Amino acid sequence: MRTRLVSWSLSLAVVLLSPVAVFGQETPASAPASPVAPASVAASPAADAAPMKAWPRVTEVRSSNPKSPGRAGLGDAVILKVENLEQYLGGDENACGELILFLAEIPIPGSSPEACDPYSGEVRFELDRTADSDRAWHVLLAEPVSFTRKVSVSLGSKGRLSFPTAVDAFELEIVPTVEFTIFLFGLLLTLLVAFYLAKRTTILRDRVPGLPAAQAPYSLSRFQLAFWSLLVIAAYVFIWLITEELDTITGSVLMLLGIGSATALGANVIDQGKTAPPAAPAPEPQASVVSQGFLNDVLSDDQGISIYRFQLFAWTLVLGVIFCASVYNGLEMPQFSTTLLGLMGISSGTYLGFKVPEPPSAKGG
Repeated sequence: MRTRLVSWSLSLAVVLLSPVAVFGQETPASAPASPVAPASVAASPAADAAPMKAWPRVTEVRSSNPKSPGRAGLGDAVILKVENLEQYLGGDENACGELILFLAEIPIPGSSPEACDPYSGEVRFELDRTADSDRAWHVLLAEPVSFTRKVSVSLGSKGRLSFPTAVDAFELEIVPTVEFTIFLFGLLLTLLVAFYLAKRTTILRDRVPGLPAAQAPYSLSRFQLAFWSLLVIAAYVFIWLITEELDTITGSVLMLLGIGSATALGANVIDQGKTAPPAAPAPEPQASVVSQGFLNDVLSDDQGISIYRFQLFAWTLVLGVIFCASVYNGLEMPQFSTTLLGLMGISSGTYLGFKVPEPPSAKGG
């Protein structure tokens, strides 16, 4: 009996102590893992990260002209000082060919660097007009209001925006000062001479036998020819001074000069046909033939102000204003449509047609 009781006691003790033993063995297994593995995982992104490429920035710009280093125009060169250029190009000097110049945030196509040193960070560009950059230069130089214009200067890769720049007030020469001053003086002198000749000679007047040149009536056809000739010459020189272009006369401008020349020639032929024969004595000039002032002469025939003269005079002035605006705004002579040129031709033809029946005493030829 005692033996059986001891056996039951031992069995009960084993049952009670078994969970304790099992719990003691699971505790080390459930302990957190070694911190070595997370440390290696966390260190992996830092090891794979590449250094960021530095972004170039223009810090200084100077002109190749030592007399005015802060000013440049067509024909000059500009040297840009760029920081972080070597890092951006990766030390590859051939990559400089992909850079272009930016003026006032306008890309100048075809303006590859003339010289480039990525190690010193200096890039040299020549300010020159090419077929690719013609439109960009027209935008930069159009509508001049002073001799220079302050612009930002930068560079960038082809097809992309410009790099940041610290230079935003560089002086771009729009109009050469000395040459333009000479042009204005010459234009003023030409106008004064033309005014004097118009008042004292028959350069803009009809030739009337027996009447002094200063009293002869003004001719509408001669005025039209002189108007377009002077306008085209002045515009041609003005565009050349700013853009250095020589081939700027358009086909429509030639048509306008042709219309003016044909009108003057036709009017002269008609007047010559009305002149008295050489054997006949020169008639006494009539009072109605004497000049009554420029506007009255060019707008009037023997019966007073006529609509066909007014039409030709008005269209000449309208096209003249459009011509001047196009030259100033776009630095190019306008290309008028064939419809507009046809309208001008019809006005001139109508004027010549009505001039045929006018008597020889009619003024304002």
